[in-house]
Amino acid sequence: MVLLSSILIGITIACVDVAAGYIPPVTLTFLRLSTASVVFCGILFFQRPKYRWHIRGATDIAIIGVLNIGLPFLSLAMAVAYISSSLAAVLLNTSPVLTIVVAHCLLPDEKLNRVKIVSTITAVSGATILLVSNASGLEVGHNQGWVGQSLIIIGSLSAAIGVIYTRIRLREVNTSVLAAGQVFASLVIFAPLALIAEGLPVFTSYPWQSWAAMFVSALGSPVAASWLLFYTINKYSVSLAGFTIIAAPLFSVIIGILFLGEVITFPIAAGAVLMLAGVWALQYF
Repeated sequence: MVLLSSILIGITIACVDVAAGYIPPVTLTFLRLSTASVVFCGILFFQRPKYRWHIRGATDIAIIGVLNIGLPFLSLAMAVAYISSSLAAVLLNTSPVLTIVVAHCLLPDEKLNRVKIVSTITAVSGATILLVSNASGLEVGHNQGWVGQSLIIIGSLSAAIGVIYTRIRLREVNTSVLAAGQVFASLVIFAPLALIAEGLPVFTSYPWQSWAAMFVSALGSPVAASWLLFYTINKYSVSLAGFTIIAAPLFSVIIGILFLGEVITFPIAAGAVLMLAGVWALQYF
């Protein structure tokens, strides 16, 4: 499940990169959420999962939706204007690190040991190298790579908090209800936000490539990847769920180099190796 989620996330990131070249970021986020909502309506119609709606539960799902879907989606759509999709995928590996650190502070059964502390420092060092180098990973260098990197880290922190919140408040909720509910809640918030920030979209102005990329990114995540994420949280642990993007950089790098004209520089390679080494150690030790 972790490997499958990584593949889906890698493909999703590349598709967001393509779509963001034609569609403004908030509108792109709205379109992805709209597409995913339609799919989830069909899933809920056929599954008819049992769930008793109440204000507290709906509020919790809405909060998770913004933390785990809305803000990370928006940060990625904005970040790919400054950095490559492969670099974004590398930086998304700050999510499991942040998840473990936050879990250590809030969950009594997910404490850090000495090895995990060293592993966390290693991963953070890799992220620091990337930020300091101002790398973009684009064939034509961008002098504000740190902006895109910072956006990804902010989105990763938001997702980490969302994962912990899910474990604390909604661990027993049906996976389909939880995955669908957060998408619906995010859509309610981002629909008016897109209109306010970017105006009424002119759909006919978007080429077919952007539509195809948007649809694939919506189906890959949040639909399939989110379902796998919450299934992992409910059946296993928060820490394991945080590693669903561990292999995503590999697939993103392959796609980026072969199809998107992205480049891998020494700072990106060095930072990525440190980050992945730290994340790997966190998982296995």
